[in-house]
Amino acid sequence: MADETPFNKLHVEPSLKGDLTGLLEQLNIPPKTVKFIQKNIKIIYVVLALVVIVSLFWSVYDVYSQKRINQSSSALVMAMNQPPAMRSAALQKMIADFSGTSSALWAEVELAHIDMSSGSFKTAVAKYAAVRGKIKDSNPLFPLTTFGLAQAEEAGGEYDRAFAEYQSLAKIEGYQPMGLLGMGRIYEMKGEKDKALSVYEQYMSTFIGDNRNDPEKVLISEKIGRLKAMP
Repeated sequence: MADETPFNKLHVEPSLKGDLTGLLEQLNIPPKTVKFIQKNIKIIYVVLALVVIVSLFWSVYDVYSQKRINQSSSALVMAMNQPPAMRSAALQKMIADFSGTSSALWAEVELAHIDMSSGSFKTAVAKYAAVRGKIKDSNPLFPLTTFGLAQAEEAGGEYDRAFAEYQSLAKIEGYQPMGLLGMGRIYEMKGEKDKALSVYEQYMSTFIGDNRNDPEKVLISEKIGRLKAMP
């Protein structure tokens, strides 16, 4: 015979039924409802047991998830603090140990930055694109990976692809100036003076207030002046 479990118990002590009936009557529950509860008491016990089990499971899972998030954040900081020669290996280990976490995604972005710094532009493009493919456009990493892609494509001489990324970036709130600057720069490299001027002037309109001493604004103002002076 199989072992007894709370789910196959066939008998409920009469004393418990009596206590339950008295309790239900004290709560002024309608007689029909009392009879229904008495008739289905075993099913009700099973459902209540399942509710408790599921609640406990999610409680334990939440604790585990939060612990993993905290550990992954600490591991990312430790990897980032490694000497340059050891940083890539530390980040790769961190990604393997905490795959699926936000910190692991940030570590992948940092590996792409490292490739950019070393001149491995195609590898950087692949890594930025891989991260962006895993996230939604509402994720804070989305515009950052888009900007990384644009810079990597531009540095690798893929100007049309870079322009497309800068154009996408210019449509994201808060990143419009970076996108416009990239677009203007590529227009300049292609010798499309009028289009570069138009984009730079659009960029100037993103400044709020005076900001006359803003270094970037001064630089672009001078660039606009030079472009206008060209034949």
